Amino acid sequence: MDKKKWSEERVSRTILYGMVGIVTVVFIAFYLVGFEMPFSGNPTFNAPLLTDVLLWLMVIMTVAATVAAVVSLIKTIRKTGQSDGMTNGVPERKIAVGVSAATVLCMVATFLLGSSEKLTVNGIGFSDVFWLKTSDMFVYSSLVMLFVAILAVLFGATRYKRKERR
Repeated sequence: MDKKKWSEERVSRTILYGMVGIVTVVFIAFYLVGFEMPFSGNPTFNAPLLTDVLLWLMVIMTVAATVAAVVSLIKTIRKTGQSDGMTNGVPERKIAVGVSAATVLCMVATFLLGSSEKLTVNGIGFSDVFWLKTSDMFVYSSLVMLFVAILAVLFGATRYKRKERR
């Protein structure tokens, strides 16, 4: 089949299935190949053999998602260009810019509000303020975005009830 004629849905589905396949293989290998290797510094802890592979997969996926989001935002802004930014009555440009700005603001706010208190994990102390705040940023931003997504789903699910009241 000619790949130039693939629909956006088919490309998206193929990428999703590919990513799910890669993640599944890496996680299965992580748990089945050398998971019970003792840590040389303290044999009571595990040091799985494929930890680096798993971490690099997460780094690559995070970078790819960030690049895809930026490219998508730029493409949307260019596509709507000088027009009013409406597509089939939907304010496409406003939504794209609004979601991107809200995401950046959420991450900046959670970074600034994140704790810089020393942390001890497995007997090792961590005191680098930047990385402590960055880890808090990702955790808190994820929770905030999950909460907002749940609210959006609930709002959408009550659409028909709200229409009946009018």
